[in-house]
Amino acid sequence: MNYVRGFAPWLCYAALSPVDWRLGTGVAALAALYLLALQLRARTVDLLAAATCGFFVVMAAIALADPGTGLQHWICALANATLAATALASLVVHRPFTLTFARAEVPREFWDSPRFLRVNMVLTAIWATGFTLGALACAAVVDYDHSATVPLVTAQVLAFVLPFAAGGRYAARARARAAQALA
Repeated sequence: MNYVRGFAPWLCYAALSPVDWRLGTGVAALAALYLLALQLRARTVDLLAAATCGFFVVMAAIALADPGTGLQHWICALANATLAATALASLVVHRPFTLTFARAEVPREFWDSPRFLRVNMVLTAIWATGFTLGALACAAVVDYDHSATVPLVTAQVLAFVLPFAAGGRYAARARARAAQALA
């Protein structure tokens, strides 16, 4: 469930942008600011929340300042590229963004184990791959025909569904191996 909360601004954008991209970016920016404020209060700000907030605040400002900008057609590619860059940056500094979500599900005594970090590095790499492929697919669709809604939505959905499914399977196998090792 923490995945859903962390991706709430992205889901807000996905749900509302077909109505109006200004509405989608505006609500997503508000949701991102709210989540970031909660994290700031708890002193637990993570890279994904900060990147999400930065992305949507900038996009909302552009959407309000210039509603007719062609940037609105590229936002799907930019969103995936932002998420990919965030995931990759978290891998480079060995603080995979999935740690935030995993720590909510795993007892504290496992947080510092090399296995826990390795599992989250792999999970974040799965997400980084999905986001990168999503960015490339969205860019290709927009470059070909920015009004091709079905292929664009399909690329967006696949950029989230495939890593979610693959990551879930990998995490389940990792949990099973960890349980066997403890038994």
